[in-house]
Amino acid sequence: MVKLIEFQPITHEQFESMRKIVNSNHEFNTLSEGHPELTDEEILKMYESAKKQGTLMNFIMDGGRPVGIIDYLMENPSDKMPWLGLLMIHRDYQGQGYAVEALKQYECLMQDQGKKRVRLGVIKGNNRALNFWTKRGFIFYEEKQGKNWTVLCFEKTL
Repeated sequence: MVKLIEFQPITHEQFESMRKIVNSNHEFNTLSEGHPELTDEEILKMYESAKKQGTLMNFIMDGGRPVGIIDYLMENPSDKMPWLGLLMIHRDYQGQGYAVEALKQYECLMQDQGKKRVRLGVIKGNNRALNFWTKRGFIFYEEKQGKNWTVLCFEKTL
């Protein structure tokens, strides 16, 4: 079933909705931050860091209800490529097609902007994400060691 979703920019005033989505994803939080639920301070730091880098951070909306978060850079300064930074669906809505539809919408948006390829990184050990991205045509091209974890880099030609 096709979901009729839209992207809506996240504002500081919508922090509570963002917190609920982020903290519903215990497995990802444990991989990325070392514990299942993030503090308000950690989530605010994530939001402010993304904004400072020029990341476009949006809710994935279904009928006025935020079901997930997607953030991306139109152009990563290090490689001049568009990067999908985060695609996270609230645990209560996972498995219902929201991530697939959000990815389709993101890819259309990138194509409309004249982008031919997109990139993303997956924390090594996040097998659920690895399966999701490879099933959707993303190809591994490089492994990078970050400050806190190893990142597997993927690219897709649109």
